[in-house]
Amino acid sequence: MSSEPESFKGWVMSFWGHIDELVRRLKVVLVALIIGIGVGWIPTTLAGITNPVGTYQPMIAPLMVQLRNEFLPKQATLIAGGMADTVFAMAYLSVIVGILLASPVIFYEVVAFIKPALYDNEKKVLGIYLGSFIGLLILGVVMAFFVVIPISFRILIYFTIQGGATPYIFIKDFYNWIYTIFVLCGVFYTIPIFVVMLIQVGVLPVKYVSGRNKIFAYIALLMIFWIFGPDPTPVTGLIIMAPFVVVFETAIFFGRRIDRTRKKRKEAEATGGSYGGVKKGFISFPKNACKFCSTPVLDEAAFCPGCQRAIK
Repeated sequence: MSSEPESFKGWVMSFWGHIDELVRRLKVVLVALIIGIGVGWIPTTLAGITNPVGTYQPMIAPLMVQLRNEFLPKQATLIAGGMADTVFAMAYLSVIVGILLASPVIFYEVVAFIKPALYDNEKKVLGIYLGSFIGLLILGVVMAFFVVIPISFRILIYFTIQGGATPYIFIKDFYNWIYTIFVLCGVFYTIPIFVVMLIQVGVLPVKYVSGRNKIFAYIALLMIFWIFGPDPTPVTGLIIMAPFVVVFETAIFFGRRIDRTRKKRKEAEATGGSYGGVKKGFISFPKNACKFCSTPVLDEAAFCPGCQRAIK
């Protein structure tokens, strides 16, 4: 007879099974990233394949030219400060393009990995989170393209000319500046999603992101944009903060609803009752329902009549 309990053996097998699945999905993500990054280096013409010497032009080169035409002020001149500056700028852009192209695969693998551990109504919420994340990421990129980058360059060039200098911009600094603003704006506007997630799981109390704390956070963000932002004036920071405040206030509104629902459910469970019906809303589970599919079950039932899973 084995000295180890069967439950312990099952736990160990389940643990290593999850690790194997995680490694397998990470391999898929890695392959997708490599393919996505490699797309940027595909030649734009067949001549670049048959005769690469002197005719090779990667697909990211026209994209860089388009970015230059969009954002380089007319008063400025773009120059190469080093032999490898253009290559570094191309490599940076290819990584960003690769991540964007591989993002559907990354989202799918993440959802596929965690989906079996979620309840049915949590799976629906997960879809809302992913959709909101993608939408806010696009919002940040759009803000960077149409507002932040053009205005910041105009302000910087204005102060350069006012100081009596000729605006020569190194190609590496120019493109790295653009890429960094794209990434930072995209990530910045997704912060409210993570705030709501932390509130839902009970890690972040709503009171910490409400009232005076919220006002102090807004002021701190404005100061950070003013000091470390893309231009030395508060103009760009105010433009970035305006949509963010709207998104954040919306996130806090839903966060309060989630927090109230969780508190009412705990109070009902503490008194031996149940809060709401079988489908109680965003994150609530009735006491007399299956925790996996929300099917009504009897108190003495060991298996769910809907999904046939063990509930005891």
